[in-house]
Order: sequence, then C-alpha cells, then structure tokens
Amino acid sequence: MTAIALVNPSVGYSDRRKSKPIGLAYIGAYLRQHGFEATGFDFGDSPGRPAELSARHGLDAFSLVGFSVYNESLDATLEHAAWLKRRNPAACVVLGGPHATAVHDGIMRECPDVDAVVRREGERPMLDLARHHREAPGEPVRPDVPGTTVRLPTGGIRVNPDAPFLDDLDALPFPDFPFVSDSGYPPLTYFDAARGTLLPALAINSSRSCPYNCSFCGVLTIGRKYRMRSGESVVAEMAHFRATDGLPYRHVYFSDANFFVHPRRALQIASALHAYDPDITFSFGTRVNQLLKHRDVLPELKECGLRFVELGIESASPDVLKRLAKGVEPADNLAAVRLLHRHGLDVSLDFIMIDPETTLQDLRANQRFLRAGGFYDYVPHEHLYTHLVLYAGTPIREHYERRRGAPFGMSELPPIDTLVEDPATARVHAALVWFRAAYQNAVDLVLAEAEALLQTRARHRARHPVTPDELALQLDVMAARHAPGLYFDNVLDDCERHPHGDAPFDALLPCPGTGSPALADLLLRAARRIDALTAADTGVTTRTQALLPTAKGVAANGS
Repeated sequence: MTAIALVNPSVGYSDRRKSKPIGLAYIGAYLRQHGFEATGFDFGDSPGRPAELSARHGLDAFSLVGFSVYNESLDATLEHAAWLKRRNPAACVVLGGPHATAVHDGIMRECPDVDAVVRREGERPMLDLARHHREAPGEPVRPDVPGTTVRLPTGGIRVNPDAPFLDDLDALPFPDFPFVSDSGYPPLTYFDAARGTLLPALAINSSRSCPYNCSFCGVLTIGRKYRMRSGESVVAEMAHFRATDGLPYRHVYFSDANFFVHPRRALQIASALHAYDPDITFSFGTRVNQLLKHRDVLPELKECGLRFVELGIESASPDVLKRLAKGVEPADNLAAVRLLHRHGLDVSLDFIMIDPETTLQDLRANQRFLRAGGFYDYVPHEHLYTHLVLYAGTPIREHYERRRGAPFGMSELPPIDTLVEDPATARVHAALVWFRAAYQNAVDLVLAEAEALLQTRARHRARHPVTPDELALQLDVMAARHAPGLYFDNVLDDCERHPHGDAPFDALLPCPGTGSPALADLLLRAARRIDALTAADTGVTTRTQALLPTAKGVAANGS
C-alpha cells in the first residue's frame, strides 16, 4: 500500500499561513477520488525547524511525499527532503507548485534528495506517480509521466512534455481535504456593513489561471489557459461545505486569479448562488480594464449580492504600469474606483507602492491617486507599505536580472531595499518601514477596538445615547485613520527637499486630531476613551490602553 503525504512546508511567516493550502487540498481530494488516501500536513506557520517537524510527524513513514513550494519555502522544503531521504532512502520525494515549476531544472540539478518535480497543475501527474509507486514499490520514480521533470536511475534528468490542462473543472472533487496543523485555521468571516452583521464566509475558487500577462504575476508560471466552473458546481460546493462544516456560510470570497474574465459567466455564477440562497453575498478580484469594459453587468451582480471588488490597481504611475505590463493608464484606475463607488460597492486595493525603479515622481502620482480615490480613509493601510516581489519565473524578475547583470539565486527573494535605485525613494521606503514598526500596530488596535465599540453603540442606540465622549472618540478615530497617509505626505515633502537627508523619521510624524496632539498621545487618548465608554456601557473594565504598542525602543532613524 502506498503511504502518501502532502506537505505545505514551514516558512515562519507567510501571507498564506492562515488559510488552508487549496492547491494541495485539491490534489488530496483528487487522489482520494481515484482510490488513494493521503495525509496532509500544513507546517506553514509552525515555528519548528523542518527536521524537527519531519521527525515529530513521522514523514519518514511515507513512501511518496509531495511538497508544495513557493519562493519563500524552497529552502525549508529541501531541509525536509534531506531529513526524509537520510531515514528512508526509498521514499519518493516530489516537489510542485509555482516556484518548483519555474526552477524545476535547477532543483533537479542541485538538489539530489528530490526525485521529481511536478510542473503546472498537480492532480494528474501526482495520480500517475502514485499509481506507479503502488504497482512497482521500491522502484525509481516513473520516468515518463507528462508534466514532470524526473531523476533517472542513471543520474540523468528527464524533462517530460507538459501535461494537458484539466479542462472540466466541474469534474474535480471539492477541496475537502484535512491537514494536520499546529494552529488550525481561524474562521473566515465577512462584516457586512449594510446589515451590520458579521457573516461566516467561505473561499471558493471558480476558475483557474488568467489570460493576461502582468509581468510580476506568478500565475504565469502555471500557464495562461483560463478554465471555468459552472454556477451549479459552485452552488454544490457551497452546499457541501455548509453540510460538512455545520456552518451557515453566507459570504463567498472568490479566490480566483481573475473572476471577471467572462462577465456573463460571472453573472451566471452569481445568479445561481442567489437562487440557492438570496442572503448570500460575495466578492471577487479582477483587472481594471475588465471592469470598465463590462460595467453594464455590475448592477445585476449587485442585485445578486456583490459587496466589494478586489482591484489590481498596482500603481498610478504610467511608467510603473508599463513595467508591470498592466495595459491600462492611470486614468483608467481612477475611473474603475469611481465606477464601483457610484454603484455603492467597496474596493479592496491591490497596490505596489515601490518597485526598484520607482522615483519620487512616481510616488507623487500614487499619492494623488490615493487622495482622489478616497484611500486616505482606507483600512488596512497595507497599500503604503507594499513593494514589488520578484517571483521566480516572472518576466519582471528576468528584467531586473538583466538590469543587474546577474541572476538571483534559485530560492532568493531579493529584499526591495537592496534593489531601489533612487536615493530619495530608498529614504521614503526606510521611513515607511520605520513607521510601520513603530506605530501601525497601535493604529490598527485603536481602530479595531473603537470601531467595534461604535458599531455596538449605534446598533443599541436606545440604551447607549450619543455622549460627548463618543463624539470625541469618533473624531479621534477619523484622525487615526488619516495618520499613516499624513505621515506619507510629510515624508514625500521632506525627501523632495532633502533627498539625502538624515533627519530622524519621528520628526516627520503628523499631529492629527482635535488639539493637534502628538500621534502617540492621540492613540493613547483614544484608547482611554474606548476603555471608559466600554466600562460605562457594560461595567466591564477593558485594557485597550494597556495593550497599546509603543514606539519605545524603535530606532528613530530607520536607516
């Protein structure tokens, strides 16, 4: 019997660590559909070293072990593989995922503990490898599986032709596959402001790939052939997980790379969900040009429950947009935001504030866009801190390899501060890094606690009439929401005047709010008001001000 493990390696911190690894979940469910049981391990947020995790969970007891690899997890994956091969040399170690696809040849040349790399989609190749492993236990990896790069018994490497894409996504089983995890997965929710209700939410992937060519997007490594599921399939998945999880999911986060490629298909899915349960709301991500081209569909989508759209804006600079191969102009970005706002739909902002060639002129364009689009009130403030990440296999990474005259390492994600070319932009980046470390957590805490309190008081206004303290807290909340953007303004002004300056970054902090207090004083004042109002409303003493992070110990000059 073939014992199969599917592993999401440990990476310490990753944006992916709080959600189930859906690619592995699909592969595990697909194997089960074809008679192979696998065990899933999600080490994405596990603090232990790979060898310790491998030993604790007994990975050497498995004869076929597949690892899902991203840029940031390749080194950890290779540590897992080395530990496994030392204890079970006959085990077949397989790597897959976007990063393994991009550097498959390098992995096979440089990593002797890896027997095969599955390129692009993993379901069919992993099934073929599992079948061979069951039929010929102890023999080397099957050499001719489409979509794999394999190590031959002679020591050579064979690159097999790509496997055909899975065209009928409706035939795939739902990604209902469990993982052993140190922390599990927090419940996914969506706060519906229109109803003032926190809804249990479900992430569903209704398509694969994207037909566009954004130069920075890792989807390009998997292939650009866009395939779609039907509305009936999406409804069936919602019903399945409602039943198996015992949760009345009422919001769908569509996790597609681009949900809106075929707008009528998107409307068919939305209509099917609405017919199944009119209380279901949903959100999705797409490109600016798709949204503008098919704006006529938005009213119908909203009637079916659309609440917000995640927009790939990326930049307001025409030069940066060209480098990113977005195929739009800055005016298109603003038009798309205003279009959504006119329809009463929220915007979730995908943004790249800094790339290696960003100039102060580019940053000023971003500043104007954020103001014009209403994003100085936008929470979270991540758009201020984002930067280009050079994923392996993307055209933009190759562009910067040519620009520097040397390739990056196979597992290297070069830090942005080593790439920024303009000194003034480098200073802006350093200033934003400093503010994020010193103040952003405190801003986030105050906003989260205050807005939850104010929403509760608004819902129960008869019991909690508006008081001067509540009005004062509302003003403090508005000032705290603006503070990161105001700091950004001050930094840009200072860097234009003194591009090589070395003044401490705390001298650029804004003094927002009533009475123009220092930012730390504003946040402390708001925290005290939160605690006082909560105690008056409930009789419960809270400790917001005690939990408030401080900037003490943070270097004043982040350079």
